[in-house]
Amino acid sequence: MGPRWFSGDSPAAAAAALALVAAATLGCGAPGAAQEGALARYGLGGPPAWQVALPAELREVSGLAVTADGRLFAHGDEEAVIYQLDARTGKVVKRFDLDPATGTPDLGKKARDGRVAGDFEDIAIVGDRFFLVTSNGVLLEFAEGAAGARVPFTAHTTGLADTCEVEGLAHDATSGALLMLCKEMRQKSARDRVEIHAWSLAERRLDPQPRLTVAYSELSRVTGAREFNGSALGLTPGGRSLALVAGPQRVYAEITREGRLVGGGALDRAGLPQPEGMAFLPEGTLLVSSEGGRGEATMNGYAAPR
Repeated sequence: MGPRWFSGDSPAAAAAALALVAAATLGCGAPGAAQEGALARYGLGGPPAWQVALPAELREVSGLAVTADGRLFAHGDEEAVIYQLDARTGKVVKRFDLDPATGTPDLGKKARDGRVAGDFEDIAIVGDRFFLVTSNGVLLEFAEGAAGARVPFTAHTTGLADTCEVEGLAHDATSGALLMLCKEMRQKSARDRVEIHAWSLAERRLDPQPRLTVAYSELSRVTGAREFNGSALGLTPGGRSLALVAGPQRVYAEITREGRLVGGGALDRAGLPQPEGMAFLPEGTLLVSSEGGRGEATMNGYAAPR
């Protein structure tokens, strides 16, 4: 399937129509909620500017990340195979995987078919280094590989396994850290909030306290959902705020670096039935991927605000 343009016959026409959609959908999620963040201008409650199907091998797409020069990478849920994708067509440019000979700690699944297996949740790129995170908080660090190559990696056990199930990963260049989004807290008494933890790139260790904590009741003001089980995390263009997606609830939220909630709402349920990955291209376009379930996985493009 090629790109599906949802407004007119060209990207320019789509972008123009998208501006109208954004204006109409501000405040989506909770009546009267303030919408002052960057995400409010993308019109996430309506149709995207374009949508493409992802290849069958990415039916369970989990994460997206973009290099500084604008190349898009993705990965699936169960195997440590990294795909470079064409952001406009969804087609695979190249693929490479991690070398099982390196040896690994517990990644949530046993190695199989000669490949590194695990419960992989998200990916981040820091300069020339790639990082995959598993649901039990293990970070796999490696360099980009050539097409068909197998690359060695280093595993970092962050210690988050006892705190929460990790689902999102993003690079915060300002603080020199990888931010990890919790999907669900391990302790029942803590299952009323979202936590984001930081892993220092310089010290290679987890900060002792969460970087940000936001109560479900606070998020509900803008999402309209009682809970918020995060599935993707990213920094908005310019790095001034954090974008969060909750796949099970199909909602999103935006939080400043200081922890202030500035917006959120419901995602387009028809276009994003199971949102799992998110990334911004250098010029501001927002990409959101959705697992296929019984159908094909897709990736939506939301035009950068002008």
